Amino acid sequence: QGAVVSRRPTSRYCTRLAPLAFEIHDAVPVPCGPLHTEPVQAMTTEEEAPWPSPGDSLLGFWEPDAAWLPCEFVRQRRKDGRLVVNWEDGSSSTLEQSEVRPAKVVRRGRKRGLAAEEGGEPELVPTPLRRRISEVPRALQLASRHKLPPHRHVMAPMVGGSELPFRMLARIYGTDLCYTPMIYSGPFSEDAAYRAAPENGFQTCAGDRPLVAHFCGDNPEVLLAAAKHIADKVDAIDLNLGCPQRVAFTGHFGSYLLDPKDRALVCSIVKRLSDSLPIPVFCKIRLLDDMDATLELAKQLEASGASLLAVHARYRGSPTHRRDGAAHLQHINPIKKVLRIPVLANGNVRSWEDVEANLKSTGADGIMSAEGMLDDPCIFAGRQGGPAPQAALRRVDKKLRQIEELMAKEADGCILSPGALDKVSCRKALRAERKQLIAAAESEGASPSACTVAGPVPKDGLEKARLYLSMSRKYWMPPVSTVIFHCRRMAKAELTNYQLLEEFSALKSVEDGEALLCKAEGYRDNPGSFQVDDTKAQKERELKAQTAYEGQCRKKYEARMARKAKSAGRPLSEFLKASSTPGGILTFTAGPSWLLERDGDDGGGGGGGASGAGRASDSKGTGTGRSKGQGQEKRSW
Repeated sequence: QGAVVSRRPTSRYCTRLAPLAFEIHDAVPVPCGPLHTEPVQAMTTEEEAPWPSPGDSLLGFWEPDAAWLPCEFVRQRRKDGRLVVNWEDGSSSTLEQSEVRPAKVVRRGRKRGLAAEEGGEPELVPTPLRRRISEVPRALQLASRHKLPPHRHVMAPMVGGSELPFRMLARIYGTDLCYTPMIYSGPFSEDAAYRAAPENGFQTCAGDRPLVAHFCGDNPEVLLAAAKHIADKVDAIDLNLGCPQRVAFTGHFGSYLLDPKDRALVCSIVKRLSDSLPIPVFCKIRLLDDMDATLELAKQLEASGASLLAVHARYRGSPTHRRDGAAHLQHINPIKKVLRIPVLANGNVRSWEDVEANLKSTGADGIMSAEGMLDDPCIFAGRQGGPAPQAALRRVDKKLRQIEELMAKEADGCILSPGALDKVSCRKALRAERKQLIAAAESEGASPSACTVAGPVPKDGLEKARLYLSMSRKYWMPPVSTVIFHCRRMAKAELTNYQLLEEFSALKSVEDGEALLCKAEGYRDNPGSFQVDDTKAQKERELKAQTAYEGQCRKKYEARMARKAKSAGRPLSEFLKASSTPGGILTFTAGPSWLLERDGDDGGGGGGGASGAGRASDSKGTGTGRSKGQGQEKRSW
């Protein structure tokens, strides 16, 4: 990182100091030769260094971050003059000549005046060089990073969930940035008809910005070709490195690209997209089993050119086990600390309080929500008249009532415990908080941490479902299954209260859905008009009991397979078959078929290699056979 000035003696020696020649080396600058105490005059000369040769070690400089990235010059292409370099992670880039400039070698020294009796010209004496970033040769000048879109409150990519009408609804109520559903890069890159079909993942309009296109794939060139088709219609391209579903396992994408054997491939994909696209490249990942491995992955993605990293704080799981409870948000902050690029926290968001708490605990630059937004697309509206201040006000009122009861007991002569006295001491602060909440709810302006919204927040799920239907008619009508899915999620509480949820889930047309919404609105506006249907209530109780029973059976099955995998010394995934997981088609006799174990059975029974000893069910009353007899029923999870 600089030049070493070394002395090369002349061919003959004399009584005075021989002139000094300069040699340039790739090392830390050090002074050479005797230094003199006579007055000196600073002198600097510059000369153009020769073009680097193949194999030379260079430094690529990111101007916005003032960071130097090691690379190796490979060659210059003859046909277009572009430069090929290799990076430390094993990936390569092809850069335009406008993105590079040759090294500048700076020769520094000082003049020393010779004694009058010796005569002759002043000679050059080496001067130590100070290590400064400005003196490092900019051998490779990379293009500046792109300006990122706002990313404080973000809608996550959701297959069948983050389509255009739902995005436009969420944008009204405080969502800064939206992701498209997952797009398959293969057919999208080569099939114009596939690209034109909105149900394949991409549909947008003039007001649908900022927008991130969420691609999956494992081929750098195919992903680049797909991204180029819509690079002028979106604000960023996102690489799916977090999908845990079986289709990702089969197609070799998503979280199944995070194994160490695929790390060079992933980095090359990010580098290829980052070097070749005019917009930034994002990545969305899950946690690896080891935290150090997760940190290493995050740093490698940043070094490869990722401009933003979204972290779904759940582990990758396996094709047969995708969730492990709540997200592990405590791992977001260590990732944030080792990166310079923005980090989004994804997971455990059900309310505006969760948004604020997660931002504070993780230190992330933004919050990404998926499940929470499906239930409430207004979740980022914050304290602008939404449910958040009402819930907080109810909690404060409850605490104040408890304090009043404690004070009444104390007035009657009861001795309060230290914990009760601490509660009483908070009375003044709680009353002040209550005033603030009332003022925030009545105020027309937003709280400092809330987002700007374009209108009043809907008061219940029925209104949100109505708004979604209006957005669908205005922008694009999704498939009926998608419309029913969204309306059922948003209005689940009201539909359940009025015993309409199961009927709504079985609808086959949007018109029938609107009719049921009208029916529920009538019950809401006229509370006395609703009468509980005992038959439906009994059916709901039976369904709930059956669901609980199947959950218990599933846990027993997984525990049994875990014991078998441990005794056999084989991975658990070999014992958990495809049809034994949610998403597969299972065949039932008197009980779930995956309670039954049969050696070599590819159905819903035990895994391959399991012994045939455990063919009986774990619960009484369930079937013991797998023959296709009467009474069987196929159920889709």
